Amino acid sequence: MKTNINQLRHIPGCTLVLLFLAGCAWEQKHAATQPPTTVAAQPAPVPAAEGFGPTHVMVEENGIKYFKSIMAFPTGQPASSGLLVEKLVPVEVLVGQSFEYRYKVSNVTDHPVHMVMVTDKMTGSFVPADADPKPAETHEGVAVWQLGTLGAKETTVIKVKGAGKDEGALNTCGWASYSPLICEDIRVVRPDLQLSATAPAEILVCDPVPVKLVVKNSGSSALSDVKIAGALPEGMLSDGQNNVSFDAGTLAPGESRDFDFKAIASSPGTFATSAKATAAQGVHAEASTSTTVREPRLKVTCEAPERQYLGRSFDVKCIVTNQGDGAAGAVVLEAPVPEGLTFKSASGNGHISDNKVVWDLGTLEATAQQTATATFVGAAPGNFEFNGKARGTCAKEAIAMDTIRLTGLAAILLEKADDPDPVQVGDTTTYTVKVTNQGTAPDSNIRIVVTLPEEIAPVSAAGCESINAQVVTFPIVGTLAPKDAVTYKIVAKGVKPGDAHTKFLLTSDVLVSPISAEESTHIY
Repeated sequence: MKTNINQLRHIPGCTLVLLFLAGCAWEQKHAATQPPTTVAAQPAPVPAAEGFGPTHVMVEENGIKYFKSIMAFPTGQPASSGLLVEKLVPVEVLVGQSFEYRYKVSNVTDHPVHMVMVTDKMTGSFVPADADPKPAETHEGVAVWQLGTLGAKETTVIKVKGAGKDEGALNTCGWASYSPLICEDIRVVRPDLQLSATAPAEILVCDPVPVKLVVKNSGSSALSDVKIAGALPEGMLSDGQNNVSFDAGTLAPGESRDFDFKAIASSPGTFATSAKATAAQGVHAEASTSTTVREPRLKVTCEAPERQYLGRSFDVKCIVTNQGDGAAGAVVLEAPVPEGLTFKSASGNGHISDNKVVWDLGTLEATAQQTATATFVGAAPGNFEFNGKARGTCAKEAIAMDTIRLTGLAAILLEKADDPDPVQVGDTTTYTVKVTNQGTAPDSNIRIVVTLPEEIAPVSAAGCESINAQVVTFPIVGTLAPKDAVTYKIVAKGVKPGDAHTKFLLTSDVLVSPISAEESTHIY
């Protein structure tokens, strides 16, 4: 803003000496009304006169003589004022020659002063040229500087440049004012609340669901009476209740509190837990978390042969399957050894413990399965039941059953011999027939039929049923127990030289087809 101090008027009664701050009639007339009358708190002592009004001295700078006027504002007394104004003007200047005069404005207190304003009025033939800083406004020779706030002990300088266009006196009067302010900050705060809820994404149905609620004062004001209310979904309880509540009390800005609780799900599924936090200041926040509760479900199937013969080993296979949607940990399969059977071996890490075959199957993921096999042997016939039991972490016990029938196998041995051999015509030989059950089961309806050739003729047969020509039939043996034997003897006479081939035919209930045999006897 340019300085424009024009049309300066002469004030009657003012001489050249009135270049000082106080000494002209205009200043004396308006001193009480122009500057503010507010007094700054505890002004610092300044080197000025003790009485009211300005102090004047003559100084010299760079060979030029100046009048220096010192004035305290607003009271004129430094002890009760906030501003000290020092004005420096040349004693004498040449017509048309540019010159400069200055105001030095100082805050003499230990506190800021506000709305500092300096006013300068120039009368006579003064032609303004420049000012630093520029005045805020100029009007009819009056220039006003709005200096704003001066900090404690802060000083600023105003420089005015111009020239006198006519011979005579130039009169400049200045004054200063400020406004001590009573300032207080009113803090504008924003209440805000945050709530977070966390829980595992997945968990097994036998485990409690740990839920964590965190409430935080995310605003800039303290919050009081902060409370949290949580609602559990259907099928989930915490301490037998379907809701939870917590009192967080008062939270300072940025402060947070954690609250933990555990909930139990009654069945597998996805459960969403919601919570709401409120405060006395009217703010609230909501949060929710979801957990999928999974359940492992074990299934066991055991397979044994429908039938096996005594003394022969057989395998029992059990398959454990996890049909649930969660992993089953520490899965164990047990198969008690039925009484009457002997354990031979097992697949994997199967071993005998308390007369049970035990397998440690480890963790069985959802839809996974494992197979375990055990080998047994039986010495006695009968029906034997196998019970496979599987259990694992969070999985209910699964049971499977299968039976096997152990039977003996009849094994008939036919033995025959002639004594003597060879036989002279007219002499006799004895045929001995022995039927033995070498198996493990009885045989029934055992019959022996012996057919002699023409070279030899039957004479007698102990215990036979009948002798019809060349055919000797023995009675049926109803049951032949395992390891038992029956013996038959036939006495025959040689009647014709040659090789006599005697035929033996054995039938029984066990035999699918008869057992046939020949005994050759040489007749001479």
